[in-house]
Amino acid sequence: MPSFQFQARDGAGNPHQGILEGADKRDVLQMLRSKGWVPVSVQEATVVTTKKAKKTAVVLPKGNGKLSLRALLQFSTDLRDLLSAGMTLGSAVQKLSEQSGNPQRSFVLTKVHEHIVQGLSLSDSLAKYPKSFPDFYVSLIQAGEASGQLQDALENAVHHYERAADAKEQVTGALVYPLLVAFFGVVVIAFCLVFVIPRFTQIFIDLGRILPLPTRMLIFMSNGLLKYGWLFLILIVVSSILFGRWRKTDKGRYTWHKFLLKVPVFKELIRSAAYANFARTLSNLLINGVPVLKALDIVKKTANNAVLEKEIGSLKLRVTDGSSLSGPLAESGVFPDLFTDMLSVGEEAGQVPRSLAQIARRYDQELTRSIKRVTTVIEPLLMVLIAGAVGFVAISMLLPLFQLTQGLQ
Repeated sequence: MPSFQFQARDGAGNPHQGILEGADKRDVLQMLRSKGWVPVSVQEATVVTTKKAKKTAVVLPKGNGKLSLRALLQFSTDLRDLLSAGMTLGSAVQKLSEQSGNPQRSFVLTKVHEHIVQGLSLSDSLAKYPKSFPDFYVSLIQAGEASGQLQDALENAVHHYERAADAKEQVTGALVYPLLVAFFGVVVIAFCLVFVIPRFTQIFIDLGRILPLPTRMLIFMSNGLLKYGWLFLILIVVSSILFGRWRKTDKGRYTWHKFLLKVPVFKELIRSAAYANFARTLSNLLINGVPVLKALDIVKKTANNAVLEKEIGSLKLRVTDGSSLSGPLAESGVFPDLFTDMLSVGEEAGQVPRSLAQIARRYDQELTRSIKRVTTVIEPLLMVLIAGAVGFVAISMLLPLFQLTQGLQ
């Protein structure tokens, strides 16, 4: 029976290496996994020869250590599939790093593979690149390594990020069409004010009549845009820059996010997305064995809303004192009664992760309904506003002609 030299890590992250006999490589992998170890590399033991091995120069791709969400999803799916097929962790990461088509991914995974070969666990290796692998992802991998269920952890990560990406794309898709309609509406009106109205202005003046109020207003706006348009553009750019800087401050960020949670029409969409993300993230972390306090720290970083982050920070202090999760959330006034009631029922039944997963599904459905409501309200509203603006321009230009016609009659 052939012998295989292996390297593996146990649930505590301690490295192990040695030689095992097995029918084949897959048999040895099964032996290691049965012990709760994560295989790093398994190679058949060979006789060492005196011939010098040829050295191959490896040119590493360049990058800044940042993966997109889609690249992270693809990596997780590929790694899960390779591990399920019986490949060792080190070989799987190396294989993925050699795939062409994404230089950034090749760069990051090449570095991760180097750390694994040097003896670090997968979670510790990924933690060195926080731009690509956030705390939530690393914690899931760490919990999977501790339980010897790395493939399940990857499966949970894939499911979580797929749902998060779908929710983000739903929100973005719901806002793209209204924004495009508004943009082209503004462009058309600006074109009329800059190029069309000035051609008729002199004609209206030559009529020698008192122009209707709407026509005078339109000419005033056109002249103002022609004379001071550059100043108006500068004000917009400067205001955007100042607003962006203010929004990055702690106070500005909190004030802006608090305002978003109260904006009519959009507030339900923003709240549903935030509640679903909070419940889904916390549920996945607890299911994978991450301690509650550490899970709350990670959820706070992934909230993407300063108001929720503040409440989660307060929640952590209360949980440290032995309080339940639902009580402080209900007292905060940020989370709705339905959310806290469902969580309270889960606490009483000792099924908090399952209850949070149900809450996440509930608000995912609410998010879908909110998106439909937003698009149903915003699209016709924008069409009416733009049609009204274009109609005002057209009527203002036609009124002097109507007056002239009546005078000739």
